[in-house]
Amino acid sequence: MTGIYVTRLTLTEAAQIMRVAVKDKRYRATPLGLLVGRYLRWFRNEWGATATTIRDYEAILARMSLTLADKDPLEVTIEDLRDVIDLWADREARTRAKVTSVVRAFWSWAEDQDQVPFSPAAKLRRPRAPRRAAPLLPQNADARLLNAAQTPRDRVGLLFLLDLGVRRSELAGVHPRDIDLSRRQVTVFGKGQKSRVIPLRGRIVLEIERYMLEPLPLVGRTPEPDDFLLYPEKRTAGARLLAAYPKRRMSGPTIHRWWYRHAEAAGLVGTGMTSGLNMHRARHTFATELRRVADIGAASQALGHSDISTTAAIYGHYDLSDLERAMEALARSRREREEPAD
Repeated sequence: MTGIYVTRLTLTEAAQIMRVAVKDKRYRATPLGLLVGRYLRWFRNEWGATATTIRDYEAILARMSLTLADKDPLEVTIEDLRDVIDLWADREARTRAKVTSVVRAFWSWAEDQDQVPFSPAAKLRRPRAPRRAAPLLPQNADARLLNAAQTPRDRVGLLFLLDLGVRRSELAGVHPRDIDLSRRQVTVFGKGQKSRVIPLRGRIVLEIERYMLEPLPLVGRTPEPDDFLLYPEKRTAGARLLAAYPKRRMSGPTIHRWWYRHAEAAGLVGTGMTSGLNMHRARHTFATELRRVADIGAASQALGHSDISTTAAIYGHYDLSDLERAMEALARSRREREEPAD
C-alpha cells in the first residue's frame, strides 16, 4: 500500500507564497484572477485610479483570487467572500471595512459588465469601526517646530502641514508655481489626481514671501517655478548639508525622516526616533481647530474630502476642550443673568 503524505504549510509559508504570486502576477492564472486583471485595467484607464490605489486594490483582490483559485466567477458565493474577508480577521475594523469595500466594488463592476448575473458581494456589510478621537499634536508643538526650523523652506513646509492640513503626498508635490501670493492661495494635488485650492492667511503668507526672496542653501539662487518646495538633500552624519537637488521630488520615506528631524530638534521626540509622533497628527490638529472656529463643511473642503461624512466621522465628535468651552460659556451666561441691572 502506497502511503500518501500531505504537507501542511505554516501561515508564514502560505503568506510568502501569496506575496510572490501577487508580485509576479501568477494569481492571474486563476479564473477569478483573469477577471481581476481586466477590472484593474478598467479601473486605471477608464475610472482614472492612481498607481497607489491600483496597488492597494490589487493586493486585496489578488488574495481573493488565490483563496478562491478553484472557483469560476459564476460559482462564487457570499460565504466564499466572507472566507476571503476573514483573512483580515485579526486586523482593525477600519482595515476590514476597506477590504470589504474593495471586494464589493470589484463584484459591482463584474455585474455591471455582465460578467456575473448579480454581485455575490451585494449583501456584504462593512464592520462598524469604533469612534476614536483623532490623535493631535502636543500643545504648543507648532511654535516649537517653527522655532527649531533653520531655513525658510523648512518653515514653509511645516506650515503646509500645520496651517493647511495637507497630506504627506500633497506636500511632496508642491512647487513654487502652485503658490499665488497675489490671490493668497495655493493649489495642491491630492488623492485620485484631484486638485484643490486652499486660501493662504496669517503667518504662512509672511514665511512664503521670505522663502521666495532668499537663496536656497547650497543652490545659490532663489526658488524657481519648477523647483519642489521640499527636495532631497545630502548630509553628513552630523547633519551638515553637503548638496541639494531642488528639481527632484522628495520621496515619502525621506519626508518622514525630514519631519522627525524637526520633531527631534523641537524636543518633541527623543534622539534618533522615527516613530511616535506621526506627521498626520498635524492634519488632525489643523482639522480639529478649523472645525471649532468654523464648521465641519469648511474642514471638509480644506482637507479635500470628497464626502463630508468622511470628515464628520473623524472630526464631528466633541472632545473635552469643546465641553470646557461650553461650560465656560454657560458660566458666563449665568453670571450675566445674575448680575443686578444698573
